[in-house]
Amino acid sequence: MIRKLRIKLIFASMVSLLTVLLAIMTAVNLLSYRKVITDADGTLALLAANGGYFPKDMRGGQPPMQPPEPLAPHFSPEFPYETRYFFVTLDENGVVQAVDTGKIAAVDSEEAIDYAQAVWSGGKTQGFADSYRFLLSETGDGQTLALFLDCSRSLDTARTLLLSCLAVSAVGTLLVLLLLILLSGRIVRPFLISYEKQMPSRMKAT
Repeated sequence: MIRKLRIKLIFASMVSLLTVLLAIMTAVNLLSYRKVITDADGTLALLAANGGYFPKDMRGGQPPMQPPEPLAPHFSPEFPYETRYFFVTLDENGVVQAVDTGKIAAVDSEEAIDYAQAVWSGGKTQGFADSYRFLLSETGDGQTLALFLDCSRSLDTARTLLLSCLAVSAVGTLLVLLLLILLSGRIVRPFLISYEKQMPSRMKAT
């Protein structure tokens, strides 16, 4: 009897724990990933609005009084210099008109063109190409500005957070399981004693 009660207690407790941990991990990691995308899209929108470059007041060492809303949480005077990106200008037929890889060392002009033509022919205006968040923006003269922002650090941070959550949750789950195995007997014993004391009176009543 006591063994069955212990198994039921352990099973119910572990299911509850895993459900709560799963909900927490999902929420935390979705918010983390969402922030990576939001920050990247805000940066790309700013670059697109300025022809592929940061505004002069952002590059001149003095930040604007009110930085663009998507960039406000992490904006600093160093932000334009820390941002790794490249862009390619394409005409209406997808033919390359200009390439700028001066703000990134990991991609040369040929690779930049390959990325740009791949996303241009893919039909999406926004998304990820490997670890680069891209944005296709019309320039107003029939051309398309294909911007690519290096998000490798942010994505690595998000992956590290996910792995850390999984590791901590696994260790915590094992510890809770061990504690339940050790203490479940003491937890259910009072209920078993109470049940056994009620048994004679129930038998007499029948």
